Amino acid sequence: MIQKILIYTCILGFLVLTPNYLNAQEKLVKEVQVVKPYEPTISDAYKLTHLPKITDTVKTIPEIKYILQTKPMNVGYSVTPIMPAKMVGEPLSKLYNSYVKIGLGTKMLPMFEAYVNNKRSKDYSIGAYYKFLNSIGQATFDNDEKEFAGFSDNDLRFFGKKYIKSSVIQGDLGLLSNTRYFYGYDTRVDTILQKENIKQNFLTLDLNANYKSNYVDSTHVNYDFGVSLDYTKDNFENNELGFTIAGDVNKIFTKEMVGVNVAIEHYSTSESIDSSNNTIIRINPWLGIFGDKWRVKAGININSDMRGDNSKALYYPVGHLEYDMANHYLIPYAGVDGKLEVNNFQKMSQINPFLVPGTGILNTDHKIILYGGIRGNFNSTTYYNFKVSYALIDNMPFFVNDLVNSDSIGNKFGVVYDDITLLNYFGEISVSPSEALSFHVKANYKDYEMTDEAEPWHKPRFDLQFTTRYNLRQKIILKADILSIGKRFVKLNDAGSIGELESAIDINFGAEYRYSRVLSGFIQLNNLLSDNYYEWNYYPSYGFNILVGVTYSF
Repeated sequence: MIQKILIYTCILGFLVLTPNYLNAQEKLVKEVQVVKPYEPTISDAYKLTHLPKITDTVKTIPEIKYILQTKPMNVGYSVTPIMPAKMVGEPLSKLYNSYVKIGLGTKMLPMFEAYVNNKRSKDYSIGAYYKFLNSIGQATFDNDEKEFAGFSDNDLRFFGKKYIKSSVIQGDLGLLSNTRYFYGYDTRVDTILQKENIKQNFLTLDLNANYKSNYVDSTHVNYDFGVSLDYTKDNFENNELGFTIAGDVNKIFTKEMVGVNVAIEHYSTSESIDSSNNTIIRINPWLGIFGDKWRVKAGININSDMRGDNSKALYYPVGHLEYDMANHYLIPYAGVDGKLEVNNFQKMSQINPFLVPGTGILNTDHKIILYGGIRGNFNSTTYYNFKVSYALIDNMPFFVNDLVNSDSIGNKFGVVYDDITLLNYFGEISVSPSEALSFHVKANYKDYEMTDEAEPWHKPRFDLQFTTRYNLRQKIILKADILSIGKRFVKLNDAGSIGELESAIDINFGAEYRYSRVLSGFIQLNNLLSDNYYEWNYYPSYGFNILVGVTYSF
């Protein structure tokens, strides 16, 4: 009942309030219009002052002084100092600076070689060397006759080097004894050779001293001064004394290099060789200019050749030009040169030890040498050089069998001289595919144009040398050499008869087995083709021979 009363009351109240609400809504929607003129307004702008504000950044730091009063403090114990730490470098490997080599062979009896040097030193180097090689072999002639063809070589040398701050002083003293036998002869002559009668011995004493700069940069003047003394005598009381003083001074600038070479050589011989002494003075000023890819050198070589009362001055132009066209792959070059070649008693006896004792000798004048060629690298392992040269040469020496003495059997040689024109073709190639393997070959072909002589006696027109080395893990070392020379012509008599020495090929092979770092064994096989070729007329060489031995290093 009460619930119904509440419902009716709410309905009645709603009906009473609804008309009043509607009337209020009708009053709010009426429009009112007000008419008045437009009055625009602008707000005040913010203005900057003309006086800037200064910020004071200077700060005054007060000066404060501290006074420390030290007072010693006595303690009852001592402090052990600490050693500074050191950087430990890589340890040096043991240096085997000396060795002894001993060998025996079918032709050699015996062979001994020794080398001694001091340990590592930044101040000096000193050492000695000795080699003894002796042969008791026989040579076989074309008629199958055999003659004693032994020899004996002794080489003793002392050497030293002293390092100073910016220079090096070095010198050496050597004594050489070389014994040979005049075993070659014309087999058509009925003769018997006595060993004592055909013996020849050359004794040579040489002393060399040198003082040169050792700067690490190129701003200084470089110098190299040297002096040498040589004395040579043979078994027939022929002797020669040679003395040389030489100097070289040069200076490198930005792209230029200037230098001068000076030398004085004097040779005095016994009366049996030459009654006149020979003195040569050389002066060679030069200038070099170089760039990144090119080099030029020009100068003049002035020589004075004085022999007794005769004296002549010789002038040789010196020039060289090269240009790197392809980063060291192709470098063409050309030049001009000339020189005075000294043919003294010592030098000629080393070339041909079978000279007639007391043979007089003249110097050779290379009047002009023109050359041109190309060199470079095919790749990082292959180097090549090909050159052509043309030379005018006066007093070129040629060896001929002794034809003067009527009782001669042809076992000694004299010297004849001729003015020649020489055209030389030269080539060489070096290949190193790895550090263990290498090849090298070089060859010459020479075209001689003679003036008086019919042929260039004992001079081959063609020669070739081939060398290869193989190192198998520092344990086995193999090497092979091939020497080939073309045919040569020899003068048989004054009537103009000409003989011919056949071309020859000499093949040698060697091997070394390193058992340890101090002990190794070796074997050398010489003349594998067993070709008794003739190096000099009537002088056959050894056939096949073997040399074996051991080497000990310490």
